[in-house]
Amino acid sequence: MNSPSSLPVVINLTDNNEMAGNETTNYKQGYSKSTLSSHASRTVESDAAFLLPHIKPSDKILDVGCGPGTITGGLARHAPEGSVVGVDLSQSVLDDARRHLDELRGAAAAAADGNGGLGEVSFQVADVLAGLPFADGTFDVVYSSQLFPHLPPPDVPLRAMREMRRVLRPGGVLACRDVAEIHWYPRRLGLDRLHGRRLLRGVGAPDFPGPTMPALLRAAGFDVDGDGGGGAEGGGARIGAGTTVYSGPEGRRFLAEGLLGRLEEGDPYRRSWVEAGISESEVEETRAALREWVETEDAWYVAVQSEILAWK
Repeated sequence: MNSPSSLPVVINLTDNNEMAGNETTNYKQGYSKSTLSSHASRTVESDAAFLLPHIKPSDKILDVGCGPGTITGGLARHAPEGSVVGVDLSQSVLDDARRHLDELRGAAAAAADGNGGLGEVSFQVADVLAGLPFADGTFDVVYSSQLFPHLPPPDVPLRAMREMRRVLRPGGVLACRDVAEIHWYPRRLGLDRLHGRRLLRGVGAPDFPGPTMPALLRAAGFDVDGDGGGGAEGGGARIGAGTTVYSGPEGRRFLAEGLLGRLEEGDPYRRSWVEAGISESEVEETRAALREWVETEDAWYVAVQSEILAWK
């Protein structure tokens, strides 16, 4: 559950209004401070708790689409004898990730000897669709958070999933967390349509990817029908779900201010909406609804997240 108390990450973010990606990804939200503040609120506890019981101290971990690295650094705490590699399309975002890692190491070292229990961490520019720069079977764990909403179906998500499976060692575990649906309460404000459906139009997706993740796993070669016992002989998959919740005055303010910032003139997120055919008046309609929502007593938001584990 995301709430102000569970969003402690504060890092200096580079304001970068570039439209990221290439001809095969529809990541159009850019890397403005408003967007990155949302990405930086994700932690290993909030977004990868379902994976943590399956990480061994010596594991080699890959974080695909790592963004500002707040989850990446958290994964390193759980593999103190191993290593974590974070990859993303944007060099500027990886620079932010390195700064965050330096801060994390400093804080950890102040509380412990040596590296403070963090495994080796590195970041590099890479594109899962162009081919990851790693040999087959390199990693014990391959992880992604909110990667698949930005990959237009049907063919591009399958390419990404197959590439992630390629670099996973036999017996290794893949973990993906992706939105399945979102809801804004109270419903009378209409934000399921004004924000949720327009968000999908902006990224060029017909729907959120969570519901189709089991089929995607199967198509990529994973044994979805196994019980998910794991291990070199076990294989299988586990399909689960989690939530991201914003409630209370401070939680509402964090979410709404971030989205209002992303919908300001000049932000790539707003530009993606306009380029998708959403009119300026419709953008302002959404902004007005967000301002009303944040001031509505007892209003809250929930995103249902698919949380999948699959063993190779």
